[in-house]
Amino acid sequence: MRYVWYIQTGNEHFGGTDANVYLSLNGIDAVMKEVLIDDPSSDNDWERNALNQGVIETEDLGELLSGLLRSDHSGPIPNWKVEWIKIVNEEDGREWTAGIGKWSDWPDTVKGFKLKFTRTSDGQYDQIQKRKAEAARKKAADEQATADKVKRDAAEQEKARKAQEKKDREQADQEAFDEEISQGEKELERELAKARKEAELAKKRAELDKLRGTTSGGSTPTPGGTGGAFRTIELYGVMGGARVPLTSAVSMAGGMPQVQPGARVMVGEVAADGFGLAGVPGRWSAYYSGRSPAEFGLDADKGVLASDGSRGWALTATFLSQIFGAGWRAVIY
Repeated sequence: MRYVWYIQTGNEHFGGTDANVYLSLNGIDAVMKEVLIDDPSSDNDWERNALNQGVIETEDLGELLSGLLRSDHSGPIPNWKVEWIKIVNEEDGREWTAGIGKWSDWPDTVKGFKLKFTRTSDGQYDQIQKRKAEAARKKAADEQATADKVKRDAAEQEKARKAQEKKDREQADQEAFDEEISQGEKELERELAKARKEAELAKKRAELDKLRGTTSGGSTPTPGGTGGAFRTIELYGVMGGARVPLTSAVSMAGGMPQVQPGARVMVGEVAADGFGLAGVPGRWSAYYSGRSPAEFGLDADKGVLASDGSRGWALTATFLSQIFGAGWRAVIY
């Protein structure tokens, strides 16, 4: 901070001095230690009735209160008289004046003139303070706006991050679902291919049984006495790759047959297919001797049996339609 000082010497004879002059100042906010002062524009400072001035650079003292002006009483004319001293804050124009109006206490080089300042001009202090306050307010507003923008940007980034995470999860779920469907389709294709092979094998076995029946003595009479070759068909189940009785693959729920999850119902045409019931003529007569399959809604020359693992029983046309639908004959026969 720059302060301009003005010192008015007395108009009396010998009112000036050739000594060195020192000044110290005390303010509300800080204290300026004693410094040597002189007038850079004058070749001979402190002459009688002279107004000398100079500049001091120090920290901001705030409101000026007091100080000390003294000389070291050196030179041929050490004593002097000072009328007043004025200090001006170069930045805002505030002015403080201390009236003196007396001679120095020669030869005392310590006491000097004790100064008590009174503000004699406000300068542009109020306007500058208002500008500073407005600048501080604007700066605070700008900083707040910047902070708000940073906060908004962070919120937007967080929102975008969560949206991307959600999108990634949905994509991962979809990919997992697609993979599951693909694996299921492949499994079904394998099962379908296996079923086709098993059906082809069953037909070949049935054809083999027919040929064996023909070569061993011709056709076997039907239980109903209608003549011609009689066939027994067995329904059995497959679960986990193992052959199981139909009672393990199909359960009754509310009077309706239900295929167990993971189970398949298979059609056996020869004894080796299921549990030894199928064939030409098969084992229909072992359980239903003298009775025709027509009693159960079946073709008279084709009996359909199922096993519980120890014995066989006849399956009705109603049961078969509930399992295979209205076209059950095309599946069974």
